[in-house]
Amino acid sequence: MKKIFLPSLILFSLFILPLAAFAAFTISVTPYEGGYDLRYGKVGIGFDRVNKEINVNITSNIAKQYRIVQQFLEPVTNDQGVALSQEQFVVYGIRGTNKYGTLNVEQEIPVSLGRSILYTSNSSGTSDSFILVYGLKGPLNVPAGSYRGRISFTLEPIDTTQAQVTQILNIFMEIEIQSTIEIKTANGASRISLDSEKEEMRTQDVLVDINGDLGNQFRILQLLLKPLESVEGNQLSGEAINFMISQAKKGSGPNKPKPFSGQPQEIIYTSGTKGEADSFTITYSLAEPDKYKAGRYKAKLIYIIERPGMQNTLEPFDLEVNIAPIFDLVIQPELGGIIGFRNIKPSAVPQPYISEVAIEIKNNTGKQYQVSQKLLSELANKEGKIISPENLTLRTENMNTENIALGTLKFPQKATVEKKEMTLFTSDKKGSPDTFKVIYELLVGLDLEPGDYSLQLVYSISEL
Repeated sequence: MKKIFLPSLILFSLFILPLAAFAAFTISVTPYEGGYDLRYGKVGIGFDRVNKEINVNITSNIAKQYRIVQQFLEPVTNDQGVALSQEQFVVYGIRGTNKYGTLNVEQEIPVSLGRSILYTSNSSGTSDSFILVYGLKGPLNVPAGSYRGRISFTLEPIDTTQAQVTQILNIFMEIEIQSTIEIKTANGASRISLDSEKEEMRTQDVLVDINGDLGNQFRILQLLLKPLESVEGNQLSGEAINFMISQAKKGSGPNKPKPFSGQPQEIIYTSGTKGEADSFTITYSLAEPDKYKAGRYKAKLIYIIERPGMQNTLEPFDLEVNIAPIFDLVIQPELGGIIGFRNIKPSAVPQPYISEVAIEIKNNTGKQYQVSQKLLSELANKEGKIISPENLTLRTENMNTENIALGTLKFPQKATVEKKEMTLFTSDKKGSPDTFKVIYELLVGLDLEPGDYSLQLVYSISEL
């Protein structure tokens, strides 16, 4: 019996003693929703807050105090290196979920690159567990896209040579823009139409509604995909159209009429620093349409939403501009075609009496023209006394603001006023608008009765 029992006792001890000497010192970090990663899924930029819980379990039989230390290995960052601010990713522990040790983060703290002690065990190092809450705080001031990060949880023994243990938790989130930007004309059409012929169509409003915060500053730009062009192939300068914005509360833009700059992309609105919701009106208007060639011009206008690292292009609008034909004379002073000379007195030495008429030609047809005059009556006073036409002369003088005659003045020198039609001015080949004046001079001697004299004539404009 002794020979059999002694070896058996030795064999039993060989199996039992190593098990008793094994040290358990482990940590597990498990998201409440399962899996091995902390996943926030899709979150909008303008949200308030999203919380995710994780369960932390510590198993220890080393009979030594320990602590749990948290540290960011990789901040929550997108592919372009844009990271969430430290204040927007935070952690706190739920009070009472631990049994033995001290939960050091019952008050919320940012998750940082530095070491943060989350938990300290009791002096005996008893196994324990607790719940941490990781909060994502909005609104976010980052571009939309995929973000990821890594947090380490290190189980550190205190006053012992026991090796520390580390667990890694990966973080994933998809930040998306949940706000919308709607741009439409006041009548809901996808066409912006301006027409110089109709006063009510010389302006048109486009309404912009920004619903929900975009999270960071953005700009709205406008772009003509090609120049405004007529079916005849003529192009309309961008300066023919002004734009301005009104009623914006958070952002800003031109609050006075501003011409299209001709730049490839032109800023019309800049949001507030956090891309807050807003609504405003863009007003388009014709700027001095008389200056531009008649025709119906068309182009495509698009709006671009520009944010850091990204651009979104909205559906294009049809932009149509009708410049109605103008072919007209403006006479100053407006005397109804009457040229008068007042208080004429006989004189032994011939005395000149002057009467001037300014003529402005408005023309955008692009066709050459001429301006003529024709006498409808003799130069006479109220009693019917007539002055010989030989005493009346005219000459034409340039009045162009640049003092450069675009067209041709027919009478730069004095010429006798004739009863037949007289051509006073011929435009350049382009039919450019122009202005000139006619200076009528009456030379008076002794052979007339004193008084007021006048004649009637008519001015006309015609294409060549």
